[in-house]
Amino acid sequence: MNRLRSIIAVNRNFLLCYGFFFLVGLIFLLMKGKMATFLFLNPFHRSPLDYFFIGFTYLGDGIFAGAVVILLMVLRRWSQAWQLLSAFLLSALLAQILKNVFSMPRPWEVFDHREYVYFIDGITRRGYSSFPSGHSTTVFSLATMLAIFEKNKRTNVFYVLTAVAVGYSRIYLGQHFLTDVLMGSFLGVTTALLVHWFFIKKFPSPQ
Repeated sequence: MNRLRSIIAVNRNFLLCYGFFFLVGLIFLLMKGKMATFLFLNPFHRSPLDYFFIGFTYLGDGIFAGAVVILLMVLRRWSQAWQLLSAFLLSALLAQILKNVFSMPRPWEVFDHREYVYFIDGITRRGYSSFPSGHSTTVFSLATMLAIFEKNKRTNVFYVLTAVAVGYSRIYLGQHFLTDVLMGSFLGVTTALLVHWFFIKKFPSPQ
């Protein structure tokens, strides 16, 4: 447990910023509810923003996480590569289990399309696999690991902001509710911390 506390202390900038985002989102949800927060966070859409978020959301895709793992392997950062891969796979597995357990409807299934008109043909997904957001889980797992690996801890805010932006893209594109994004972020961050703690406990060698 001392090692885990040390990891948390060293990465406090990242975790404090993430905690602020999570707490604000949770309070907002408790005050307004799931559907109201979705509508509030989607007041307008414009084609340039649509194109931006359609591309940006892929930072939370498993293919992007795999590309980062391969890059770390090319750079011979073996421990970092295995940690990131382990965190990605474990968090993705947990997210898929929860999706099947809860089987929550996506926004497409919830809203009358005359009430919310910003669903994007060919992009917005349908179905009952909303909770939690898989992309949010992946990007927060990736961001947490990269923040842990980053020597200059002052730059860790960048990882939080990037992950939050990807999480918002899931809401903007009509794929998920804020509830899904928050749960995905929690899964990603927690899994990454525990995977890193396990690796330094079992394999204390240099990166």
